[in-house]
Amino acid sequence: MGKVDTLAYDIGNNRTRHVYIGNDILNSLPEYARELNADKFFIITDSNLENILKDKIKDLLSGVTETHLLAFPAGEASKTLSTLEDIGSKILDLRATKSSVVVCLGGGVVGNLGGLTAALLFRGLRFFHIPTTMVAQIDSAIGQKQAVNYKMGKNLFGQYYAPEFVFIDFDFLRTLPERQIRAGLAESVKHGLCQESSFFDYIEEHAGDYSPKVIDYISRHTIELKLELLKIDPFEGKLDPQLELGHTIGHAVEIIKNGQLLHGESIAIGMVAEAALSCEMGYMKPELAAKIERIFKKLGLPTRIPADVPLEGVLEALRYDNKRRTARTDFFLLEDFTRFHKENGKIGTKVSEEVLKKVLESAY
Repeated sequence: MGKVDTLAYDIGNNRTRHVYIGNDILNSLPEYARELNADKFFIITDSNLENILKDKIKDLLSGVTETHLLAFPAGEASKTLSTLEDIGSKILDLRATKSSVVVCLGGGVVGNLGGLTAALLFRGLRFFHIPTTMVAQIDSAIGQKQAVNYKMGKNLFGQYYAPEFVFIDFDFLRTLPERQIRAGLAESVKHGLCQESSFFDYIEEHAGDYSPKVIDYISRHTIELKLELLKIDPFEGKLDPQLELGHTIGHAVEIIKNGQLLHGESIAIGMVAEAALSCEMGYMKPELAAKIERIFKKLGLPTRIPADVPLEGVLEALRYDNKRRTARTDFFLLEDFTRFHKENGKIGTKVSEEVLKKVLESAY
């Protein structure tokens, strides 16, 4: 069994949560689960996860207390209020109490849906994450955002609600398809752009290298960089929206594709399009925009909006963006590495529909 490292992240009001991280650490899970003194564990997962892993984690937690496993069909199409109601009703039928604990076992959809289920049951059940995809390990499981989609918008029904802890075993990444790894790297590139240009360069230099040494380093350092931003803004965007880079246009494309594009693939498209938008507004130099598109191409990620995504559909989805504060959508535009354009001292730019349409038309 490997060594467990403990990191901490800020959830506001002088409170923190732990991230337990390492390689081959799964057998240490009961030690941390036991500290919760739960009467029951309810594992929420999806149909993608291998049965052997589901069974092993259920067995480990069953050694602590009564444990149930609930699964739903994998994919973005399941990230809905109806799936939440179905899972929540099953938990209630199994006689959950305020002492019960929800366990989110899987990728980003599982974590978001499971976290919101926990937040709503009995006005708040405790929960923890066991993320199994790269995107979930380095991004979505670390934080307080829990949400489901609705019609044309991503994460429109949601809540800020912190897990008790996040348990990250990099060994889960060994069996992931390369497509999933590439999608995770999109979030790492985002942190390189926002926080550390040398990290961006490292990812570009090691494009195509999926060895454990490289992927574990990139994953761990992405987590460390995200924890730095959570010290500034524990609510990921309320005060400092750096983590939203690429997510405005990216989310619009992702919701239209309804699971056909992975989150990281959509965000790569979004970062390229938003770099072009920043150039059009006169903030970013074209050389940097080209560099951003180049790294995603080297990583094997899409950089163009798919032809079957209608322009009007993207514009309509942007009207449902969960970050907008007024009738016009806010865009978080980079000027250069680690520097965002600001208006009135705050990150966030209003863009006319004319300019937006022009840039989106060129993004196909």
